[in-house]
Amino acid sequence: MLPFTTYIIAKTDLIKYMLLRPMLRGRIGKWTLALSEFAFTYVPQKSIKGQAVVDFLADHPGEEIENMDSMGIANADLLTRAHTCLNNPIYSVHLTPCKLYFDGSKTDLASGAGIVLEDPLGIKHCYSFQLDFQCTNNKAEYEALIIGLEMLVELGIQYVEILGDSMLVLKQAAREYKCLGPSFAVYLVIARNLLAKFKEATWEHIPRDENFAANEMAQIAT
Repeated sequence: MLPFTTYIIAKTDLIKYMLLRPMLRGRIGKWTLALSEFAFTYVPQKSIKGQAVVDFLADHPGEEIENMDSMGIANADLLTRAHTCLNNPIYSVHLTPCKLYFDGSKTDLASGAGIVLEDPLGIKHCYSFQLDFQCTNNKAEYEALIIGLEMLVELGIQYVEILGDSMLVLKQAAREYKCLGPSFAVYLVIARNLLAKFKEATWEHIPRDENFAANEMAQIAT
């Protein structure tokens, strides 16, 4: 006959086995029984100092690939270019800007501004604005440019390419033409202040037939 203490332990293990018996048939049940004698405590991850990362990288340097042909890789040219890029410290990223087409129109009855915004995916959004005051055709062109820039600023656009058929407006905004007329000074200051809010802004003079959509929007407004 077993001693009293031994009997108690054996009986306890028997009860534990009878309770866990339905779970022992699967893999999870076997792991549950094997880990039942351990206690688990959650310990949050401590912050890693930058020096620890540097020491790790110093202890585990990457292997240099000297001969691509000896590796038997099918696309060895792609691997060669990837290896070259990894060894170059400077990378160039090109961001596609949003395009702004603008045009102004003036008739004896009304003045209008036409705006076409083209996103990086090539989707165009057309807008037509009727001006509630009489102005010259060049002022209507400035109004269209200013309205388009204000829309882009509100949308949070950082890169813009401006296209229009008004040589005067584009050259003055690019500081290539001087603003001799005092009536245009206010428009020019507003346009340059808006351009300063973009990280990059370029402009290009295009023929009227390439600015057809913006011209149509300006004609609709008048």
